Amino acid sequence: YVLSTHIYRNVSSGFAADFGKAAAIGMSALAASITLIYVYRYLTSESGKYVTISSRGFKPTLIKLKNTKYPLFVFVGILSFVLILLPVLVLFYTSMLPYSMVPSAKAFSMMSWNNWIEVLKDPISLLSLKNSLFLGVVGATVGTALSIFVSYVIVKVRSTASGVLESLSFLSFSFPGIVIGVGFMWFFVRTPLYGTLTALLIGYIATYLPYGIRPISSAFVQIHSHLEESSRVCGAGPFYTMRRIVIPLLIPGIVSGWILMASMFLRELTLSVVLSRPGTEVLAVQILHFAEDGLWGKLSALGIIMIFISSLLVVTAAILGNKLTKMEVVNK
Repeated sequence: YVLSTHIYRNVSSGFAADFGKAAAIGMSALAASITLIYVYRYLTSESGKYVTISSRGFKPTLIKLKNTKYPLFVFVGILSFVLILLPVLVLFYTSMLPYSMVPSAKAFSMMSWNNWIEVLKDPISLLSLKNSLFLGVVGATVGTALSIFVSYVIVKVRSTASGVLESLSFLSFSFPGIVIGVGFMWFFVRTPLYGTLTALLIGYIATYLPYGIRPISSAFVQIHSHLEESSRVCGAGPFYTMRRIVIPLLIPGIVSGWILMASMFLRELTLSVVLSRPGTEVLAVQILHFAEDGLWGKLSALGIIMIFISSLLVVTAAILGNKLTKMEVVNK
């Protein structure tokens, strides 16, 4: 057992779920989490060590791999095949069969698109796809905007208040998702938001906000304060400085944060399984229902669709980020 599975057993096992005990167990991880946050703040207290973008000249150093280049290339290729390509191929193979079968001539002869057709005609699956897309795109956009504000306060405003804000923003890392879901469920149960996509949206952003804060705050750390000071000396206000100087330099970090949050929102299960209700199903919950019913072909087909959508969002965001970066360079 690990802590999260132990909590899940308390929530899902028996005739009456013990939500109080599950929450109490989840609190036990707070001490370790807060300790690690203070260690992190100590290590990054002198943020000047990590500055790579400043008003002065900077030249990165290229490390030559020499004789290790080809062995490392082969190792990375094998690792990518085992961890990425192979699971996708197995999912696609399973989605083409009426039931689980060992690869054989008979299995290949029974392949068809029936599972895909049934999934694409299933109204609940289509609704879950629509809900996941909404939560992924809108949730990641709102979460990224909040992450920019929080990251600026954490990195640029070094004070006790910013330390408290950083600690609070990281507390969700110490709670298993199912415990946070239980907390949000009891919070929303007496409000009109209970059982709505808005409740899921709020829960997602509150839970996964650190995934947006991490890359954006790292990008903030790399930007020297000389740039902002030079802008102010030239008469620019804080908002103009942020819009014309800081934000363009943050584009890679912003894109990374958006991609991370969108990917997490699309595949989120532990929070969704507690908060979702009929009409607010998401892809991960629908896949779980297929697994409980033993519909492995439909599960695999819907899983491939989820992977395709996630990959499409990642590629689109990366392309837009590169175009925005080039546009800012041209304008300057």
